Amino acid sequence: MEAENARSRRMNVVLGIGAGLAGGSIRSLCLHASLSPGLLTGGAFGLFFALFLIRRATSPGAGLIWGASTAFLLWIVQEAGESLFKLSAQPSPLMLQDIRQRFPELVGNLVCLGLPVGVLLGLRGAGQNESAGPPFRWGRAIVAGGFAGVASGLIFGYWMLVGDFFPLLAGLGNFRSQTMAVAAQFAVALAIGATFGLLFQRDVRGYGSCMGWGVGYAMLWWFAEPLFFFPLVRHVPLDWSAEHASDLFGPLVGHVLYGLILGISYATFDRIWVRLFIQSDPLNRKPEGPGLRILRSLQWGLAAGFTGGVISSPVMIATGMLPGTHHRVVEGLFLHLLVSSLIGMNFGLLFRDEASNIGVGIGWGWLFGLMWWYAGPMTLLPLLSTGVIDWRPSAALSLLPSVAGHLIYGAVTAFIFLAIERQFSRQRKSAAGIRKAETDGPNPFSPTPALWMFVLGLGILLPVLLG
Repeated sequence: MEAENARSRRMNVVLGIGAGLAGGSIRSLCLHASLSPGLLTGGAFGLFFALFLIRRATSPGAGLIWGASTAFLLWIVQEAGESLFKLSAQPSPLMLQDIRQRFPELVGNLVCLGLPVGVLLGLRGAGQNESAGPPFRWGRAIVAGGFAGVASGLIFGYWMLVGDFFPLLAGLGNFRSQTMAVAAQFAVALAIGATFGLLFQRDVRGYGSCMGWGVGYAMLWWFAEPLFFFPLVRHVPLDWSAEHASDLFGPLVGHVLYGLILGISYATFDRIWVRLFIQSDPLNRKPEGPGLRILRSLQWGLAAGFTGGVISSPVMIATGMLPGTHHRVVEGLFLHLLVSSLIGMNFGLLFRDEASNIGVGIGWGWLFGLMWWYAGPMTLLPLLSTGVIDWRPSAALSLLPSVAGHLIYGAVTAFIFLAIERQFSRQRKSAAGIRKAETDGPNPFSPTPALWMFVLGLGILLPVLLG
């Protein structure tokens, strides 16, 4: 047994170093840089992943997100760490410009190192760590992912058709007709959705976490599509500069919103599959009816969202981001608390049973707050007030101060909701009070910390770098 484990570890190292060397060479070629540093960086990246992250890469999707977050962290440490530290202590346009000049290395790390190494060793780890998570079912992945891709493609495609804007096709050039553009965007949306189920079936738990995975996966596609794959298809030179990426910031927001739609769609179809083929067994059913469950989730979310709105209101007032007129603070505060309560009810429906402890709950709360920053001030609020969406980097940069308020709101809402949920569980004196989907407690191999680091880090940093 020990000899077999040793051979397995050696094979992991060989695969990791091989994938890292291949990715490092491609990275150097794309960046027009010297080959030796790229090979050294890629080999070290693959070796680190094979030694320390292979046990956490329990699926191709988990490997992908661990690879992406590790590549992002490598960029911070290797390329931009000192400048980011100085910028946070004493902001300077020159420091920010220095970080922007290092943006091509970020793209290279994610596309050439994090993606191939993560997926390859994720496939390897899925076979080695079968007992670390719920079993993978091909039928469930293909059916739920395929239907989710179709549904999200239709919903997102219709919305973008109204505005004659196709963010999933950014970098692919102009089309002869709008019909061709609609068909191409639907094909790309279908491809993203169909692969989502194959990659992340073992990692998603419910509607809330599925939304988070959808956003993270869609953000990775933004780096891979317009900055890498589409230029190769068109046979045009790669342009990884921050200036070019700034022109693609609108499609980035579009990818984030498409990820939200994809996550909800996949969770819906996956839930239908589970209800038909797993929860048909009475032993697997929830101890409360769906109507009562929804009602309680709405009540708890209402209380949590209102509390989050109260605590985040000083930040929103200070940044001038309250809804309503600037001269009527009371009106704006009332609308803010009303919207906070409604969003809290949304949190209750999406994130019930997602968190096994306070730390996990706050992590999801932060992610929820950031997603609503993209969906709210960046999209819905200007759409409702002016009828026009402004997804330019300058608009995102002007709204960036309100991110702090959204993060505070998300954390407080998640904390209050989880406290109510756990109190309800204790009152029932039943282990089924907080039931996890196919698990009984926190998964030590869960890739959710990597997802939080990737989405939160880049979701906040990209408006700064590209604005």
